[in-house]
Amino acid sequence: MIVLSQVINGLILGTIYILMALGLSLIRGTMGILNFAHGVLFTLGAYFTVKVAMLTNFWVGIIIGPIFVGLVGMFIQRFFMRRLQGKHELFGLLLTFGMAYIIEDIIKIIWGVGGQPFNIPPSLSGFVNLGFLIYPTYRLFILGVTTFLLLALYIFLNKTKAGLIIKAGSRDLTMVSLLGIPVQKVFTLVFGLGTMLAGIAGALAAPMWGVQPTMGNKILIPCFVVICLGGMGSLIGAVVGGLIIGVAVSLAILIQPFFSDLIIYVIMATVLLVRPRGLFGEVGEAFE
Repeated sequence: MIVLSQVINGLILGTIYILMALGLSLIRGTMGILNFAHGVLFTLGAYFTVKVAMLTNFWVGIIIGPIFVGLVGMFIQRFFMRRLQGKHELFGLLLTFGMAYIIEDIIKIIWGVGGQPFNIPPSLSGFVNLGFLIYPTYRLFILGVTTFLLLALYIFLNKTKAGLIIKAGSRDLTMVSLLGIPVQKVFTLVFGLGTMLAGIAGALAAPMWGVQPTMGNKILIPCFVVICLGGMGSLIGAVVGGLIIGVAVSLAILIQPFFSDLIIYVIMATVLLVRPRGLFGEVGEAFE
């Protein structure tokens, strides 16, 4: 029963990884940039959600908070990332690396270095009898929300004009530009969407992990591992990779907590030795 509980905990952790990894994959696949500020935007999502919830309620906070993060992401792309268009991707990496430190310091200046309380509503604070297990309601809520978001993202990318433009841009940006589509607006939309996903992950994780300025540091590297494991830019790869890493970390904690940091790299190295492009990465496909 303990093992089963840990497996479900791993699935919940995996869904947080998935949201983060999808945001990273969207930005990397379309803009060719590894966003090192993704972790601190995860943190920002938690803080925005807490503060909006304090002024209104939990439900408004968990919706509005991530939207604010998306707007911050769009601002960063519009006034900073756009200036690096056409330059080596290393410049974008260095910029986002610096932005991560700047935003983290801003969080500390505004809200302090201590933690922030964030209580979930009574309707989500109990337990659910699954028949074979008594499990926290809030964790099942996370699973339901992320499942809905994954379905919504799939529909957006495959059934809407904006989503199809994003997918086309990830494959052949030059052709998209020649067709008269404003590429810079696409970049702004993608960066905003990717950072909003990080904000959603931070908002959902906040009641479990605690809200503090450095909370995003421990999730960034595992999410890079997830997208490498699943295949750079692959939607299904991010989902499968996130679930694998989430369950592996959870079970490793049960066996020996020290292994939880090691196991993700062991899994990644093993997969990449057999399949260098990851489980679902394909030649010539930046985002599928």
